[in-house]
Amino acid sequence: MRTKIGLLILVLSIGACAAPRASLKTVALEPTATPTATDTPLPPAPVLTDAQLLGIQRPPGMIEDPESGHEALPAVIHAFWKFKQQAKADGWNLILVSGYRSYRDQRIVWNRSDDDYLQHGATDQKKRVEAIMSLVSVPGLSRHHWGTELDISESTLRGQLVNVEPDTPERVLKFYAWMEENAPKYGFCKVYLGKNGAVHNEPWHWSFLPYSRGYQKQFMAIQDFKRIFDINVEDVDYLMRNFKRILKVEKRSINPACD
Repeated sequence: MRTKIGLLILVLSIGACAAPRASLKTVALEPTATPTATDTPLPPAPVLTDAQLLGIQRPPGMIEDPESGHEALPAVIHAFWKFKQQAKADGWNLILVSGYRSYRDQRIVWNRSDDDYLQHGATDQKKRVEAIMSLVSVPGLSRHHWGTELDISESTLRGQLVNVEPDTPERVLKFYAWMEENAPKYGFCKVYLGKNGAVHNEPWHWSFLPYSRGYQKQFMAIQDFKRIFDINVEDVDYLMRNFKRILKVEKRSINPACD
């Protein structure tokens, strides 16, 4: 997403419980696709409740990437490790910058972004919220709550998440091109292309499609989002008043291939 690199790095370097809605039947999701570069069959996607999809509760059984300390569902981390092995052989050293984020984590990121914009004179609430949404998903709406999303950088970028600009170094462009060619072999889909919706192009955000496609459908079937309107979220009044539109633009932001 386009903004000052310093703010972007701040936002992405940070890395409460409600009962699930009884009206939504949660069942084990069968993988919708299998990564072509795995050695063993992919297990079914873990069952997630509404509360887990909204980040209020943790998904079950997540594991940690020891190098970065970030967590994700086991199949996601294992796919990343195998992807990292290929990257090493091809001359790239992948760095995991972010994985699972709870609702509380996302609230911290959101609020810090809001404070930063206020300090720089962004007093118009609508413009400020739209600017933040181009950087950070609304707490409760982030796909990072699901344990399927990874933000991936490379060692020569020193862990930074760099936007594509006219003056972006050639090596960075080559890295992103390599990612787009090879990440799908391991089940990953580039979520944000920057063509529609609220979110700009994010060449670092990769979703584990065999699981996230099913979770996305379940997420869009949720009827009650009231639990995400926490009074501790900055601009929550605006989010509540405009939630239908906000949910729509969040949905439009997603690459159709990842949906």
